Order: sequence, then structure tokens, then C-alpha cells
Amino acid sequence: MISPFVLHIDIDAFFAAAEVMMRPGLKGKPVIIGGMPDERGVVSTASYEAREFGVHSGMALRNAARKCPDGIFLRGRFHIYERISGQFFKCLSRFSPVVEAVSVDEAYIDLSGMTYFRSSVYEIVSRIKDAVEKNIGLKVSAGLGYTKLGAKLATEAAKPGGIFFMDDEKEFISGLSLEKIPGIGPHTLVILQGMGIKRVHELREKNFSLWKRVIGHYFYSSPGEYRKNREPKTRSFSRETTFMNDIRDRNMILSHLAYLLDRLSVYLVEKGLYAGRVEIKVRFSDFSTFTARVSLDLPTYSYQDIWKRSVPLLDKLLEKRKLPLRLVGIKVEDITDNRSLLPFVSIRGEELSRTITAIKKKHGFSSIFTAREFLLNRVYPVEKEGVVLKTASLTK
Repeated sequence: MISPFVLHIDIDAFFAAAEVMMRPGLKGKPVIIGGMPDERGVVSTASYEAREFGVHSGMALRNAARKCPDGIFLRGRFHIYERISGQFFKCLSRFSPVVEAVSVDEAYIDLSGMTYFRSSVYEIVSRIKDAVEKNIGLKVSAGLGYTKLGAKLATEAAKPGGIFFMDDEKEFISGLSLEKIPGIGPHTLVILQGMGIKRVHELREKNFSLWKRVIGHYFYSSPGEYRKNREPKTRSFSRETTFMNDIRDRNMILSHLAYLLDRLSVYLVEKGLYAGRVEIKVRFSDFSTFTARVSLDLPTYSYQDIWKRSVPLLDKLLEKRKLPLRLVGIKVEDITDNRSLLPFVSIRGEELSRTITAIKKKHGFSSIFTAREFLLNRVYPVEKEGVVLKTASLTK
């Protein structure tokens, strides 16, 4: 019999747990990350104590305050979470060469062939979990399955802080309610429930084509296909922030964008990755959201080169509405870790980015900023490891 070999591992309530680790006095209290209770914006992460009051990620901060009036609201320190995330993935890479990052706090690990080194794949999972928790100081949940869907669902069953092995994956998934299944959105869920379809096995019986498209391909996959399909078609990294108040001032908007790109550029340099395309995102005060993207001249991590292509995109988007902005974001896509350059191509911008990254790593992120970023000092507190934005998302 083939052993399950796909491991999914997830840091429990990551941002909130990190704050509790750094501030032991918060232990056992309802901690809510994302902003202050009287501000607009949404919850990034809630501790399990806060979740008992019905608080969850994506909930408006004001709603969270009503549900949990004694909650401890924090803006979050995303530079610290990013550092812990780096430790998390570095630790995982010691156990397998195939680690697929899903977000900053979760990953899939291919364990096929690992039984050559250990007597049992289950023993390997326990060792990985113990090593990660010791390394980062936070609790993680782990799920082992035959497919990525099965492993992900096993992790959900293991929360918080446990391990769950999926024995009969098909039977387990077939009995789940549809809202548990990734790929079935709220609109589709309402339609299916209106048809009397509430569980996976009912979907298979009544709408086989949809079942096969959303769920069935996991079952038809063989273990050997994991490596072939493990990488997404295009990797991307993004940073975005919601402003404390709507902004019309173009210079202040550019200052936020410059800081977000600074974060991205340093991340790419540290990881040795190159971006082939940049996308800018804006959200106006009426919540209308627009994006624009453009390919870069060559794959790069150069702050200077990406900035030159980003500003025209932002100006184009600002023309969409004669309204102040609520949010700005930047994403880099078509990520690669190697490239071929012609001899005459200048990489002066990359040399500068490497130098700046080295300075930041030695003396702290805030040790060197572009002139444009200094405008943020008027609005936000500045710590050694960066500007404390109101809400800064951190994504892979």
C-alpha cells in the first residue's frame, strides 16, 4: 500500500501568535491584528481566544470590536512576521527539496522517498513539526494526505497545534460539507444548496462534471504527479496597505507605493529572485478597485527599474476616478531564479539594490530610505525594522 506523502503545515494564528511570543503578557487574551477598533480596515489574524467571540480574518475591525469589546487590537509588525516566515521555510527546506509556499505561514512538502531515511512517513512528520516549533517558537498544525487537498483538509482537522493523518482520503472528503472545499465560492455554494446539494458525495451524484472539475482531479492524480504539478503557472509576491484616511495627495500616495516596493525589492534580493512583470492596484473611496500591469524590460529585482515602470501605471489608474484613494498595492509576477543576459545589458540598478539590502540587513530596514519614503515619517511611527503602516498585507 502506498503511504501518504503530501504534508501540509501551517503556523497557527500566525501574526497573533508571534505577538504573544514577543509579549508574553498577552498569553490567553483575545489578540486581534489589523488595526485599532475604531478604524476602518479588516482583521488580518485573530488569536484563538478572540475567535471564540466570533472574530475571524477578513472581518471589519469595527465589527470585531463589537463582537469582542475586550479584545487587544494591534496594528501588527509585518517585518517581524516576514523574518519568522523566512525561518519557517528555511527549516522546512532541510527536510525536503520540494517545498511549495502557499502563503507566508503555510506550505506543502513532498515527502515521497523520505522513508529511505526514516522507517515511517508518520515519524518524519512528527520530526518536522517538532523541528519547526523549536526553530520559530510557535505552534504549527500538520496534515498528511495522498493529495494536496487531502493534506490541507487534514491540517484543518488538526488545528490547533496537532497532527492529523488522512487514512481514507476519498471517504473523508466525500462526507464533507461543500463550504469546506477550496474552489467552491460563496455564489456557487448558494446555487448548489438551492439544488439540495450540501455535501461532496451529493455533488458527485447530481453534478458529476462540476465535481470532477473542482474535486475529482485530486482523486485522479497519482502520487507521481505531485512534482509535475507542484509549481503554480506563475509565482507572485505582493504588498499593499489601506490608508488611515482617504488620500488625494499624489506625492503621499507615491510615498506609500515607494515603501511597499522597497519591501518587495529587498525580499527579492534576499531570495535571489527576479520579477518579469509588475502590477499596481488601487482602491478608491467608493471601494471601486482597479489594477494595471506591464512587463519589465528584463527579469530583475532592481528597485529603480521596477519603480520606473510602476509610476506610469499608478498615474493611469488615478485617472479612473476623481475620488481619493483608500488603498494602494504592488505585485511582482513571472518570478524566476535564473535568467540569461546579453553582455551589453546594464544591471547598475541591481547593484544598487544589493548594496541597499546589505545596509538594511546590517543596520535595520529603516537605516536607509529613498527621499520619497521619508514623507511617511509624518504619518506613521518608524521602528528599526520599518514603518508601522496602518494595515500592510504580506503575501506570497
